[in-house]
Amino acid sequence: MSITFLLSALALVAVLALVAAIFVGGAVYVVRVRRRGTDAVLADARKRRDLGGA
Repeated sequence: MSITFLLSALALVAVLALVAAIFVGGAVYVVRVRRRGTDAVLADARKRRDLGGA
C-alpha cells in the first residue's frame, strides 16, 4: 500500500466521522427539545455560557 492511499483513507474516515458526529449531535438536540421544550433547552445553554466565564 502506498502512502497516498493510506492518507486518502484516513481523510475519508475523518470526514465520515465528522458527518456522523454532526448527525448524532443533531439527534441529541432534537431529543432534548422534544422532552424538555425549546425554552428550557435554550435557557440551559445560556446558563452554561454564562457560567463559562470568557
